[in-house]
Amino acid sequence: MPDYELLTLMLSALKWRQLNGPVKMVTDSAGAAFFARMGLADLWDEPPDTSLDGMDPALDPERFWAAGKLAALRDTPAPCVMLDTDMIFWENIGDRLSSAVVAAHREELDPAVYPDPAKAFVLADGYAFPAEWDFTLPAANTAFLYMPENGLREYYVNSSFAFMRALRNVDVDPVVSMCFAEQRLLPMCAAARGVELCTLLDQYALDEQRFVTHLWGAKNDFAASPERRVAYCLGCVLRILSDFPEWESALAENGLTAHYLASLKE
Repeated sequence: MPDYELLTLMLSALKWRQLNGPVKMVTDSAGAAFFARMGLADLWDEPPDTSLDGMDPALDPERFWAAGKLAALRDTPAPCVMLDTDMIFWENIGDRLSSAVVAAHREELDPAVYPDPAKAFVLADGYAFPAEWDFTLPAANTAFLYMPENGLREYYVNSSFAFMRALRNVDVDPVVSMCFAEQRLLPMCAAARGVELCTLLDQYALDEQRFVTHLWGAKNDFAASPERRVAYCLGCVLRILSDFPEWESALAENGLTAHYLASLKE
């Protein structure tokens, strides 16, 4: 995990616990061992949950790289929030949640990411998209997802896994296959069940840093610009020291972050 992702993960969990309530990490044994090595096992309200050890081995982890998120959602009763580790909330969001499903933001149906399913996918015999799905609806980014009730949560997750198991063409772009299963199905499932879907952010004005930070495409910028990467990481370390000084020793003992801490003390 790159340094900027690790530091964002730390702030994501710490700020959520501070402002919005309990949070847990759902991973597998390899993930739990990684967090232990990094000195982060106590970052959440309980030790990392390793239930993803039970993932269906028939699901290709490259084509369905976010299937673990959906498995975690499947096993978590509503009301609940599914939150990507590269997203940090700087405010309490309780007044933004209601009886509606809430996603991060909408996404237009760019054919490079959301092509015509009839042309993009080869599906197993006997599988068919439900007649009630409206394929004209824009997708919904699920870096953040609030599920208020279990009926839609179960319908959405079951529909997603049914599609993933039915997909047969191995040459499909993993972005296309996973974004369909995770982000295009959500609005269609919500509409089919008559549940309102709201968003936290405007897809045309995503820069709301005082409210939320989402690395998203900035990861590509950091890979191309070491200066921006260092500046971001130093900012994260400063914020952790300011808001959570009890984590200074963890930063000092972590091989990915120790040099940032040392440079601030020079």
